[in-house]
Amino acid sequence: MKRLLVLALAGLLAACASTPPAPKEIPPRPDRESLQKFALNGRVAILQGTKSNTVRLAWEHAGESDAIGFASPLGSLLAELQRTRTGAIWLTADGERYEARTADRLITRLTDTPVPIDSLILWITGRVGGRAENILRDPFGRIQSARDEGWEVRITAYESELPNALPRNLEVEYPGLRLKIIVEEWLL
Repeated sequence: MKRLLVLALAGLLAACASTPPAPKEIPPRPDRESLQKFALNGRVAILQGTKSNTVRLAWEHAGESDAIGFASPLGSLLAELQRTRTGAIWLTADGERYEARTADRLITRLTDTPVPIDSLILWITGRVGGRAENILRDPFGRIQSARDEGWEVRITAYESELPNALPRNLEVEYPGLRLKIIVEEWLL
């Protein structure tokens, strides 16, 4: 949890700098299919009917485990979702603890609707599941949109024009829920 807080605070401090940083050159990325671990910092807008909320996101993924930190737009830690192969835990900044067999159910504390974390891992890295339909690709072969597990997935921007570039902006939508995710920093 401390590492996620440090990542979130580092992102917040970088956003508060008075002089905009020089554009950072994006290094070549590994093949998407080989990505087994990643970390990212970003923001997510959660739109549910007439309700909307924006939170900062710090996500570490490694194999079958995840630690996803959620913070207020100003950087105050709200909660962390931890997932392993044996179950999931939701920890709030107030010290509350909730456990479940899957992280998909615990994320409803934030979204009201279960979100398929395994699918979200694919989508955030520019992939879809084997049963995805209506896949539209850009000239580089990268996914622009698809229907996967009942969700509409749209990747509206990649971090560069390289074929293995990772998504920068994506939207995932399910009846009653729309998530707009902006990845500000990839750490591979």
